[in-house]
Amino acid sequence: MSEKLRSIEIPIIITAICTLLQVIPYYLDIQFLDKASAIERDWMLLIVNMAVFVGVISIGQVHGRKIMRRVENWEYSIVLMVAMIIMALTGLPLESIGLGLDNPIYNFLFINVLTPLGSTMYSILAFFITSAAYRAFRARNIEAGLILVSGTIVVMSNAPLFTASLPFLITWKNWIFDVPNTATMRGVMMGAALGAIALAVRTLMGIERGYLRGGGTD
Repeated sequence: MSEKLRSIEIPIIITAICTLLQVIPYYLDIQFLDKASAIERDWMLLIVNMAVFVGVISIGQVHGRKIMRRVENWEYSIVLMVAMIIMALTGLPLESIGLGLDNPIYNFLFINVLTPLGSTMYSILAFFITSAAYRAFRARNIEAGLILVSGTIVVMSNAPLFTASLPFLITWKNWIFDVPNTATMRGVMMGAALGAIALAVRTLMGIERGYLRGGGTD
């Protein structure tokens, strides 16, 4: 019984208390709850920072194992580890000894390594989205045809080659974004909000236990 209490009920109680401490101050002006909510937010920042630290340790373990075992492309793991360590050390907020965000080594790695890598990832994602759109935009019915036409108008309106000769495409694009797209996004946001509320209620009631060591029914 004690083992069950320790493994299930206590995390649920902690989750419920922390959630209510953030929700109640939005509706009731209770001084000590406001202070408790502020303290909890500070704790949350500490937990987030610790999660980042755990992520760094995980990266070190994964790539360190690759380097030790000399698996395929293990040289890239060395580059990753060296760059991560250098950026972490040179980015420390110690301006008195030349470290921090103004450090030339940190800026060089950020501008010439991290930024191009981020742009590359977004470019690859754009190609994947384009490929998925090509497969999805098939006018099998009226709805798919409308999506195809709308997507084509939006794509063409962002290309100067088409807007120079067909300026009305910009007006059509703005109407698509302001009317049907806005209505759709509001519906999606309302559905997501209702889903989040339902998940929160299930979590507070102890029905949703996916965060308890992989979940469980007992």
